[in-house]
Amino acid sequence: MVFKVYIETYGCALNKSDEALMKTKLEERGHRVVNSIDEADVIILNTCVVRLDTEYRMLHRIKELRNYCERTGRRLIIAGCMSKTHPYTISLIAPEASLISPQNADKVYLAVENSNRVLLLEGRRTRDAIGLATGSSVVPIPIQEGCLSNCSFCITKHARRELVSHSIEAIVNIVKKAVREGAVEIELTGMDLGAYGVDLYRRRSLPALLERITKDVEGNYMLRVGMINPEHMVEIMDDLVNIIKNSRRIYKFLHIPLQSGSNKLLKLMNRKYTVDDYREIVREIKKHIPDVSIATDIIIGHPGEDEEDFEETLKIIRELEFERVHLAGYSIRPLTLSASMPQINTAAKKERLKKALDVIIEVGLKVRKKYLNRIVNGFVTERTNTWIARLDNYIPIVIKNNIGLNYGEWVNIHVDEITFFDIRGYVNSKELFP
Repeated sequence: MVFKVYIETYGCALNKSDEALMKTKLEERGHRVVNSIDEADVIILNTCVVRLDTEYRMLHRIKELRNYCERTGRRLIIAGCMSKTHPYTISLIAPEASLISPQNADKVYLAVENSNRVLLLEGRRTRDAIGLATGSSVVPIPIQEGCLSNCSFCITKHARRELVSHSIEAIVNIVKKAVREGAVEIELTGMDLGAYGVDLYRRRSLPALLERITKDVEGNYMLRVGMINPEHMVEIMDDLVNIIKNSRRIYKFLHIPLQSGSNKLLKLMNRKYTVDDYREIVREIKKHIPDVSIATDIIIGHPGEDEEDFEETLKIIRELEFERVHLAGYSIRPLTLSASMPQINTAAKKERLKKALDVIIEVGLKVRKKYLNRIVNGFVTERTNTWIARLDNYIPIVIKNNIGLNYGEWVNIHVDEITFFDIRGYVNSKELFP
């Protein structure tokens, strides 16, 4: 029997690629993925649980969909991280719903095709089963799942614990397919790209992967490298910096999460580096790639953080001049060690978040100020109500003049405005892809 399936996804790029994988497997079996919930026979909610407010949002949405399914006779499947970390809670509020863990995304058809409740919560991810979201100029491609770290605040490790790296050959093939179908920006994603290859090749293999992609995949595209934890950077730094520096197809951009500027907090978080280790990593990268953009993650209000720890965090944000900071207030997550620690007062946490955001805005404007009144080279990647391009270090450029552009073009842009979020200007001329 053929079913019409509606998929609703929340969360990170891994979840989006899991949606693409589910869609591919369902269509291979003759089912039809629809864009409207009212058309569907089966509803799949692909969940995220990274923060407490996200968890509340997911629970609310599950209740809404369960009520909708009861009224209309449709079936409900809960997929994604919450199905793995909170199966009992979900079962209390939606006892009829099938549960599919992230590792079983490619087997979701078993729940779609079964009128009874299906529980697929165990097992490991199928290596080289990679979801490709089509129809977009910017495409995330997962290269690995899982993590070798054990951070005390993280719940995602319980949802995606085991390290499973996809093979270089499979990734190269899926990148080729994405470029053939019109993608101009490929976002290589995973929980921690620094661990890529350890399970498969017995070594950290991200530089080797990047070398193969840039060598074997032709076309107008740029690669964006996803998050790498600092403890892995030491092992791959020379090779990674060398290929990013010398390749025209890789953004000069690295996402290296710091989390705190206090060594005391890093120890409480069970992070495997010191602030000085991190500082040296960034300095070494910038020495060889002067225009590199470094993005980082910062958690404010983790248990144990006092005013001195907080000020140390502000200090290093100013010192290292991050191009982008993903700022989050600490959120209690079940199954984590940090949840058992004495918690920071909510009012104090909110006040620190406000101060941190002010510093981040200050630094962001400083980083972008050097582009003001300059002509820069941008790679056209997206169109919303206007065209968006990226510098070769991934800083976004809003193009103000409405001229005929195409995805994958390099254009010269005169920058006449900067904001905390981006730089803005007018296209002067076009260039062919190098």
